[in-house]
Amino acid sequence: MASPKQPRPTFFEDTANDRLTAIITALTAEVATLCDRVVTLESVLAANGVMAKDAIDSYQPTPEDMEERRQRHAAFTQRVFYVLQEEIDVLSDSAKLQG
Repeated sequence: MASPKQPRPTFFEDTANDRLTAIITALTAEVATLCDRVVTLESVLAANGVMAKDAIDSYQPTPEDMEERRQRHAAFTQRVFYVLQEEIDVLSDSAKLQG
C-alpha cells in the first residue's frame, strides 16, 4: 500500500493558482534544460565539422523518428501536468470510497 502524499505547499488563496505555478515551474525547468542541451550539441557538432549549419532545418524525420517523438511528447506532457493528474487520482479514489 502506498504511503499518503504530503500536501503541496500553498502560496495563493486560490489553489488553482498554485497548480498553475507548479505546472509553469516544471515546464520552465524542462525548457531551460532542453535549450542548454541543444546549444551544447550544436556547438560540439559545428566545432567538429560534423554537420552543416542548415542540417537541422532541412532534416526530414522517418516514421520511426515521428513515433519516438510522439512517445517523448507524451512523457513530457505527463511530467508537466503531473499536478493535475494527482488531483484526478485523488478525486477518483474519493469517488471509489464513496461509491
